[in-house]
Amino acid sequence: MGRQWNKIIEDIEAISSGTSVINVNLGDIEALLTTLQADVADGIRLPNATTGGTGPTTFTSTSYGTIATSSTGRLGCQIFSEGPGALHVTLGTSTTSTSLYTVRLSAGDYYEVPSNYTGLIGGIFATAGTARVTEVS
Repeated sequence: MGRQWNKIIEDIEAISSGTSVINVNLGDIEALLTTLQADVADGIRLPNATTGGTGPTTFTSTSYGTIATSSTGRLGCQIFSEGPGALHVTLGTSTTSTSLYTVRLSAGDYYEVPSNYTGLIGGIFATAGTARVTEVS
């Protein structure tokens, strides 16, 4: 979740009321801010447990289509190809084709989109097929 997330929680839990005295070392605060900035730069996000996600939905297009739209709140996306056609999936805004794709799924294949990827997911079936798509946010 972040390099110092557990330390932050411990420090916050130590504060028991609004009248507590907090002894703070300015160097520690600066170090924490530097770490948090590095976490943001690395794309580390905290889970948003309140939104749930979508799915499963189906994707069946034999022409380029959107499997999942861009979502900054996405924590994960799973794609299961039920077949029978080959599903070509692209991460990004490039139009997917049977010769330009990120991953090719055959019937029974499962693909888990990298958890730090929040962009557009496109796809196309080479021949008629069905995929089940579940997003977690």
